[in-house]
Amino acid sequence: MQEQDAKRPFLLESWLEFDDIIAERPEVRRLLFDPVTGLPTTPLLFPRIKSLLEERGEISILCLNIVKYSKIEEIYGWDVFDEVMCQVASSLEHITGTELRDSDIVAELMISGNSFVVLLAPPRTTDCMDCESLKDLSQRVEIRVREDLKQALDSSVYPKFGCYIGSAIARKDENVRLERLVHTTLEAALAESDSREAVDAEQRKARLEDIISSGNVRTLVHPIFRIADLGIVAYEALSRGPEASEFERPDKLFKVAYDADLVVRLERLCRKRAFATAESLPEGRMLFINIEREAVADPELQDIMFTTILENSKVKPEDIVLEITERSAITDFVAFRATLEYLRTLGFRVAVDDGGAGYGSLQCLAEVHPEWLKIDMSLICDIDTDDVRRSLVASIVMFAERMGVKLVAEGIERVEQLNVLRELGVEYGQGFLFCEPVEPYPADEDVTPSL
Repeated sequence: MQEQDAKRPFLLESWLEFDDIIAERPEVRRLLFDPVTGLPTTPLLFPRIKSLLEERGEISILCLNIVKYSKIEEIYGWDVFDEVMCQVASSLEHITGTELRDSDIVAELMISGNSFVVLLAPPRTTDCMDCESLKDLSQRVEIRVREDLKQALDSSVYPKFGCYIGSAIARKDENVRLERLVHTTLEAALAESDSREAVDAEQRKARLEDIISSGNVRTLVHPIFRIADLGIVAYEALSRGPEASEFERPDKLFKVAYDADLVVRLERLCRKRAFATAESLPEGRMLFINIEREAVADPELQDIMFTTILENSKVKPEDIVLEITERSAITDFVAFRATLEYLRTLGFRVAVDDGGAGYGSLQCLAEVHPEWLKIDMSLICDIDTDDVRRSLVASIVMFAERMGVKLVAEGIERVEQLNVLRELGVEYGQGFLFCEPVEPYPADEDVTPSL
């Protein structure tokens, strides 16, 4: 994303009178102005802060913090988060002259961060800022920014973010250095922002508990194709929260579950739904069922899997692949392996997700020795134009051949990607190029693409 023009009302160049310096030394801009939003960073506020402390004896600030509830960059790409930050900057500019005054100054806390700072102009009718008025202003600005974001962002993206504002007042103190005074004030405002987020988190936890208690989780299936002839060999069971809710996507659903210590309860519900789906599994097809790493330590897991086999003759263990997801780290590999080996003796097979995405997945691969490995979509996205990604996947193919592991490439969206994967010898694939997740199994498997 290109740098935005700096001639915006909340920028400080004309106030600090160093236009010429920036013109001569463009690297100064990169150090002091955020390249995405064009906003100044906090150090450029110091001259104005110093002036206000000398004139009025105090300053008032707002800190607006943007919280990501999921792996935005991994799922949607880094430009989506940049878009959100630009929208927030635009919203703060838009409300200048209404909720904010023309003389208020907007900055970013740091380059490429997720927090904004508003240095408020002195009150017009009183010598000092009233604390209640400041909190009232914080809430009004927060509401306006949220409304603007909701209108500007895609409906699937907006619930992935939270917007929280805290405020603080700093008074002149000859015994405290200016930088320390500003730092302490910013910390106080951010702490208030965090407390507002904590209240929201408790409310999200309560909503998730209601979902789990009511069993309001759906299971969709996503086909896995054999790349050679595009025949369906398996399906992956995908858990979804209530449709059109903030918990519809699994990234938000499980993020809140981990934060609220509800992941084992949620995992049990999703697993139950997935096994119910497995009862209608088409003949000769496998079903990949996601298992959270933390849930592998669930003492009920072994019993549940064993009783499922006894109680349901339609579910054959050899048709079920337990897919270990990447959302949490494994802390006890000895117990982890022991549980998986028990499940293998029952006939289940094991897959490792997010292959090649990081150290965690490589360590899991070394410890678990899975029958299946899914190549992370981050390696697939530009494989047709990126030689590094192509070489990495080629190395994974060589490893899989030596170890007897079956590979599934995730996130295939373009024919060009498919052609490269076919050339490299990746045997199986999954992605929106073939079809989107469906509910329930497609009639007569009529999703088979003609590519």
